[in-house]
Amino acid sequence: MIKQEKIKDFLKQNNVDAVLVCKDENYRYISGFTGSDSYLLLTGDVSYLITDSRYTEQAEAEAQGMQVVNHKGKLADVVKKLADAHQVRRLGVEKGMTYGLYLRLDDAMPDKEFLVVTPDVLRQIKTEEELRNIAEACRISDEGFRKTLPYIKAGKTENELRRILECAMLEAGSEGRSFETIVASGVRSSMPHGIATDKVVQEGELITFDFGAIYRGYHSDITRTVAVGTISDRLRYIYDSVLECNLTVERMLRAGLKACDVDAKAREYLKSCDLDQYFTHSLGHSVGLEIHETPVLSPRDETILVPGMTETVEPGVYIPNVGGVRIEDTVAIKENGIDILTGFPKNFIKV
Repeated sequence: MIKQEKIKDFLKQNNVDAVLVCKDENYRYISGFTGSDSYLLLTGDVSYLITDSRYTEQAEAEAQGMQVVNHKGKLADVVKKLADAHQVRRLGVEKGMTYGLYLRLDDAMPDKEFLVVTPDVLRQIKTEEELRNIAEACRISDEGFRKTLPYIKAGKTENELRRILECAMLEAGSEGRSFETIVASGVRSSMPHGIATDKVVQEGELITFDFGAIYRGYHSDITRTVAVGTISDRLRYIYDSVLECNLTVERMLRAGLKACDVDAKAREYLKSCDLDQYFTHSLGHSVGLEIHETPVLSPRDETILVPGMTETVEPGVYIPNVGGVRIEDTVAIKENGIDILTGFPKNFIKV
């Protein structure tokens, strides 16, 4: 459980008397509870984990320092009772709350004012333990791809390669895949989120693999692009440009920079290669208990990066009817640089 002082600071910053947390990743982070279908009510003095009979025993074991309450199917009534006991007038709620739950709470507590808050920000700066978990997830995904590489060849389908990669990550210790694995070959590699199909891989094509593992709830995110046989000079130019863009950003990335300025550096480099018009997404995002967290390396995010944040660095170039390349690492921000947590080589690979 995070320290009560941190909860008090969050309440004060958001000008609320208590917060109702609904999001799985947030109540796991705050309480240590790994179950589902549960809620936290955080007040300045006492924190409650509200669940049902399926999880009360688990919650009492995992959520040290919290009072576990069985709502017995009457969640809104229980929240009202606890809120009244702590004289809550302004209740913070997450924007991801279902409309149905909001209506039930509003009906039970017409005297309360509801304000939208974002507990996700509590997770932006990772602890050393969190960074170790993310690093292990990265090691697992690296190992999964290393074991997959010998199977990458013409004649295989994208789905066959996806299954091999996902099985290899499970065998290496992953709890599951971080997201739907992307395997996009040939002209399909121009689709940034080209999930695997039954397309057969051909000689002379690039294949983009975007994948991730999970360890103790924490995610990794990595992309590597591989050439099958001899590719065209144009495709090789794209690959080399994206790789150098990735390396250029990673050399300058450190605490103290604005997220949007890091994204701008990648676009500036690709513009020098006359490829910036084909870079169609943000440069990166944080990872942790969720695969996509904040801050985001995008033109719109002015967050100043601080040590302990994580980011992906994933420049890409996608040219319709030609193909595409993305090269991505997961990194941890440090005072004077970064730790690159994804270790699989980025040099040009031809199979």
